[in-house]
Amino acid sequence: MQDLRPVEAVRTIRTLLKEWFGSPYKAPTFLQKTSNETPADLWNDLMIRQSRHIYEFGPFRLIPDERQLLRDGQVVPLTPKAFDLLLVLVENSGHLIEKEELMKRVWPDSFVEEANLSVKMSALRRALGEGPNEHQYVETVPRHGYRFVAGVKERWDEGTESSTRELGEEDSHGKPVADHERQIPSPPPAARSRPRSVLRRGPLALVGLLLLTGLLLGLNAGGLRERLLGKDNPVHIQSLGVLPLENLSGDASQDYFADGLTEALVTDLARISALRVISRPSVMRDKGARGALPEVARELNVDAVLAGSVLRSGERVRITVQLIHVATNRNLWADSYERDLRDVLALQREVARAIAGEIRIKLTPQEQVQLGSARPVNPEAYDYYLRGRFYANRQNRDDNETAIMTLERAVAIDPTFASAYAELAQVYVWKLFLFAPSERQWEEKAFVAAEKALSLDPDLAVAHLARGRLLWTPANHFPHERAIQEYRRALELNPNLDEARNQLALIYCHIGAFDEALQEAHKAVTTNPSNNLALFRTGQTLNFQGKYEQALSVLRTIPQEVNPALVGHQTTWALFNLGRKEEASAMIEQFLRDYPEDSGGLFTSLQAVLAASVGQERRAEETIRLAVERGKGFGHFHHTAYHIACAYALMNKPEQAIKWLEAAADDGFPCYPLFERDGNLDNVRQDARFVTLMAKLRRQWEYYRTIL
Repeated sequence: MQDLRPVEAVRTIRTLLKEWFGSPYKAPTFLQKTSNETPADLWNDLMIRQSRHIYEFGPFRLIPDERQLLRDGQVVPLTPKAFDLLLVLVENSGHLIEKEELMKRVWPDSFVEEANLSVKMSALRRALGEGPNEHQYVETVPRHGYRFVAGVKERWDEGTESSTRELGEEDSHGKPVADHERQIPSPPPAARSRPRSVLRRGPLALVGLLLLTGLLLGLNAGGLRERLLGKDNPVHIQSLGVLPLENLSGDASQDYFADGLTEALVTDLARISALRVISRPSVMRDKGARGALPEVARELNVDAVLAGSVLRSGERVRITVQLIHVATNRNLWADSYERDLRDVLALQREVARAIAGEIRIKLTPQEQVQLGSARPVNPEAYDYYLRGRFYANRQNRDDNETAIMTLERAVAIDPTFASAYAELAQVYVWKLFLFAPSERQWEEKAFVAAEKALSLDPDLAVAHLARGRLLWTPANHFPHERAIQEYRRALELNPNLDEARNQLALIYCHIGAFDEALQEAHKAVTTNPSNNLALFRTGQTLNFQGKYEQALSVLRTIPQEVNPALVGHQTTWALFNLGRKEEASAMIEQFLRDYPEDSGGLFTSLQAVLAASVGQERRAEETIRLAVERGKGFGHFHHTAYHIACAYALMNKPEQAIKWLEAAADDGFPCYPLFERDGNLDNVRQDARFVTLMAKLRRQWEYYRTIL
């Protein structure tokens, strides 16, 4: 072995070991030789393996070591899986390979459908220049598999042929020639010119080396097995940021389609519990920022980034994606997928499965089912569904109306579209809570849509999210425990559903489970850094804990356009409790100028607290009456009720204060730890009615602690 350089020796061993332990293609050639071969023949075979291996057919040259396909010297672009498929076919030229066997060889560690194989085969045929009805290279055997029918020559570098005939040729009786009947390859000149002493020592050295290697492989000393088998330093990916798919249509009005497919892909990837996926809202602001990919990735705190594009042409859609490793800025994988628009759901799941396979994440049986086959979808209904999701995410009155209209159209066209019903339930709930609290029809509509979604797909996470939101309303008397169960079920089905975590944090905060609320809000923001409502939940919880400075710091990071009533009233509450009453008063006045309707009466009730704190009882009473009037039907009126209780306590009117505290607690806000420590209630703490109320709320709080 002294004539082999170390790198060449490792390459030679790796080739042999791949054939022994890792190759899905065929057994080692030298183990297939007849028993009358000499040691020199074995040594010659080993020497040949140092040369570059090439397959030739027609105008093509296939070079496995370099993973290249050349046509007349020019590189033919192939996706990784299409290359693997071609290599399997060529190595077994002339032989039928069943579809199931092909899928096992090309996707050894992934769960794939037969449709994946058909897509890759179509792409391969296009690359080879075959028309739809041509079989110059690949023959389809109906209901069985495929056969590579072109003549193939196996060659080594320096132009030495490895066989006296083409692979897959037939003998004189018309039968395929078995591998062991093929003639022994002629060695390259360099191998033929080596001294006899080398040939004599070669077999002994080879046997010794293989025995040693086998021992080291068995022990996997120093990770040798992975290095020799070409698996050194595998990339470890536990988190993934999905950048918006680029709209290649050139039509800006189709942006909703690209954004919708991005969000749908994120939803499918988020089903994989072992992978943290940064969801659509957090990366949407980075659209067009691919030039600054390292900075974007660092901001998102992910191991890899998925980027790509989508092109819709008539009833066809093509998605092209690439996976980029953040630490090395290296392209780990790229592929294209094209389907009829009716099969777009299957296409999305195919991409998700392919990504899981590339980053070597093992899917659970449940995840394999969830990412398995998908039913066809009506293209028109799917288009309306994507439009509806696009407008629903904006959460303003006009866009909420548009979302309702488009999603209602989607389910009218396709009454079996579970995801569309789930999204429709969501926008109905937003309509009820944010824009029309007095119109009770939206609650009934939301209930019907959510139940319809679950009847069609009981394992649809977003449907359980919608049901939880619908349960947790004043009309249902805020059933905390039942809503918690729905959100937890949603997270079982989709561990990366950040809004379900935000809603859990919302309930935990209201029942006084502050530590748990902060944990869930943190998880939501970690999954989606742009979930501003989860950030708000953090600020709100810190306020209820009396950590006003920390609360203020968090609340001031939230963009002003994000639900100004909720964010503003908690910011004002923090300023007031820090003794910065002038700032709090100025903020209230500015808000009431901008939003004079003061939906829910939140800011008007805060005016009452400010007035009571400085002894302006008459003004406090007037603003309390106005707050009650403005708060009718508001989903979170319990916060207004709590402010009113604090105002009466500051005015030392215990009867009214305790009445409004009880109203707040009965209306979904039994927050015992807040009531127990808030200094604004100190004037009524010795009242027997307050003591009784606190004892009741403590028992309730202790029960909730047992179910968390």
